[in-house]
Amino acid sequence: MAGEVTLTCQVGRPRVQITGGSQLAYVLIEARVAGAAAGVQIPQRLPLNLALVLDHSGSMRGPKLQGVKDAVKLVLDHMAPTDIVSIIVFDDNVRVVAPAQPVRDKELLKAAVDGIRDGGGTAMSLGMNIGMTELRKNASPQTVNRMILLTDGATYGDADRCRRIADDAGASGIGIYPLGIGADWEEDLLDNIGQRSSGMPAEFIQRPENALSIFQQQLQSAEAVAVRSAQLTVRLPNGVSPKRAVRVLPLIAGLDSSVLSEHAFTIPLGDLERDTPQGVLVEVMVENKPAGVFRIAQAELSYELADGSRETARADATVTFVTEQVPTSEANALVMNYAEKANAHRLVTRVLDEYKTSGKVTIKLSPSVTRVLDPETQRLLDQLQAGGDLSPEQVKTIGSKTRKLTQQF
Repeated sequence: MAGEVTLTCQVGRPRVQITGGSQLAYVLIEARVAGAAAGVQIPQRLPLNLALVLDHSGSMRGPKLQGVKDAVKLVLDHMAPTDIVSIIVFDDNVRVVAPAQPVRDKELLKAAVDGIRDGGGTAMSLGMNIGMTELRKNASPQTVNRMILLTDGATYGDADRCRRIADDAGASGIGIYPLGIGADWEEDLLDNIGQRSSGMPAEFIQRPENALSIFQQQLQSAEAVAVRSAQLTVRLPNGVSPKRAVRVLPLIAGLDSSVLSEHAFTIPLGDLERDTPQGVLVEVMVENKPAGVFRIAQAELSYELADGSRETARADATVTFVTEQVPTSEANALVMNYAEKANAHRLVTRVLDEYKTSGKVTIKLSPSVTRVLDPETQRLLDQLQAGGDLSPEQVKTIGSKTRKLTQQF
């Protein structure tokens, strides 16, 4: 039955003055799970099929490993007997602590978690590969299939294999949700793994005691899934060309320019959750038009229901070309706010990338960027631009905060 998801398009400036050349336009595309008020019946909760893939290398020794073990046991306490869980640990080897099974004997599973000890080095692809094997035993359209991947350090020599596994996961409808604990994990790699699998960029567990709340959020996110394997296709008419696309909800995540093509491109969105819209901001260049209403983009969302069928929703983005000057007050405040925050995230990311590569910063951030940042982030960026240094933890904190800018409006 269609109608499970509503798809909307909003433009930054609904009316555009006719000029002599192309103009930049913003299109905000939002996908929301329809509620009971819309008269749509959606299962309250899909069964979960989770693989918990955990780093237990030597660097996890002490509070970090204990914090993760406590968090895993909390997750087990809140899972239903109809849910499936597998627990895999990796260092420079891999071990299945609990093969995929219904969460019935929670005490036995928690005892197995208590038995996890810290080990050697870090070879993340080993854990990811076995995690995929365990997930595939029970993966189906009727279940939420996710890997929660946790590490505290850099993987050794297998980053490309990790990316290939993430691609395979995405093609199989399995999202990977990476968690980095401490200050030494590779945020670029973990972000990439999450996005390639249609999961999410990495979540930062700053301190061991934060693991409980982060794992609880991961469980709540999985429990909120209403439809699966959503894909957004954006079609552009002649005279409209794509410039940039960025996910802005629930987090800001830049999309590689390789996904863009002249007339149509597709963005995997993965699972859609109740009460958590997904949003993509597309920047396009629109050629000059005569006076009138013109469609500048069409969005189509395809998604999978629990019975394995796929449904679609469509929405158009239109602008009206006029001869008179258009006051700036007519701009859509929501769209322009997201555009401002997406731009801030992009420029702050460039600053951090430059600092991580060269140890210095030459990029200057304008007031239009810094004004959307919290005072602590502003202070740390000012410190960098004045030639100071930041700790790895501070760098990760800035990245984590700026990708969540659109959660506040």
